[in-house]
Amino acid sequence: MIKFIPTPLAACLSVITLFAATTAMAQSQAKPAMTPPTDDQVVAEVNGSKVLFRDVRLAYENLPKEYRGMPVNEIYLPLVKQLTERRLVLMAAEAAKLADQPDVASQITQARARILEQAYVSTKVNKAATEKALRARYEAERGKLASAADEVRASHILVETKEEADAIVAELQKGGDFAAIAKVKSKGPSGAKGGDLGYFAKDKMVPAFANAAFALKVGDVSAPVKTGFGWHIITAVDRRQGEGPSFAKRAPELRQAMAAQIVAELLADLSKGANIKFFDLDGSPVDMIMEQKKAK
Repeated sequence: MIKFIPTPLAACLSVITLFAATTAMAQSQAKPAMTPPTDDQVVAEVNGSKVLFRDVRLAYENLPKEYRGMPVNEIYLPLVKQLTERRLVLMAAEAAKLADQPDVASQITQARARILEQAYVSTKVNKAATEKALRARYEAERGKLASAADEVRASHILVETKEEADAIVAELQKGGDFAAIAKVKSKGPSGAKGGDLGYFAKDKMVPAFANAAFALKVGDVSAPVKTGFGWHIITAVDRRQGEGPSFAKRAPELRQAMAAQIVAELLADLSKGANIKFFDLDGSPVDMIMEQKKAK
C-alpha cells in the first residue's frame, strides 16, 4: 500500500511563497498590471502536455491570503514554473500506472466523489442564495433585529458613595438642573458634558446600569444605582429604535443559514425516491428508522 507523506512538491503552492516575494517587485516594475487571458490560453507545455491559464488561476486562488491580494502578473512565472514541475511528476506517475493500484484508485475515486458532491451542493446554494434572496431575508428579519437593538440616550451623575447619590436625588427632586449638577459633582468623564452618554444599546453597558436606564421613561430619574464604577443617578433623555447590523455584516450569517436550509431540503428531496439500505458490521440488515425510534 502506498503511503503519502508531505513533500515540498505535494505542497507546492506553499513553496511559491518562498520566492514569489523576491520576484514580485522586479516583475511589477518591469510589467504593468494587465487583463488576465482566457482560461484556455496555453501558458506552458511539458512533453506535449499543455498547461492552461485556468491552472494558473486555480493555483493563484489557493495561495495564502497575503499573496491573493497581489496582481496575478506579479507571481505569474513562479506559478507557471511550479505547475510545470507538478505536471512532470503527474506524467511520471501516470507512466508508472500508479492509478491502477487499488489503494491509489480508491483515493482517486473518493477525491472525485468529494469534489462532485461539493460542486453539486455549491451549485444549488449559489442558485438560491443570491444577493436578492439574501437582502429579502435581511429585510424580513430586520424588524426583529432592530427591536432587539433599541437604544436609549441617557445622562448620569457618578459619585463615590450612596450618601452623595441620595443627596443629589433629593436636590433633583427639589428642581435641581441635572446637567448643571453633573458638571459640578459627577466624577465621570461625561460630567463635562452634563453627564450625557449619548445613545447606546443595552448590551453596551454593565447590566445594572443598562437595566436601570432601559427601565426609565424619557424624563424620569432613577434611584441611585451601584456598579463597579460607583453610584449613578441616571436620567433617560430619549429613546429610539436601533438600525441593527448592516446587510454587509449579516450577509455571511444569512448565507450560512440559507445554505443549511437548502442542503436540508435537498437531502430530504433526494431521499424521497432513493432506495437506501443499511447493514450492520456483521452484514445483517439494519432498520435505521426503527433504530432511531428506539434511541429516542
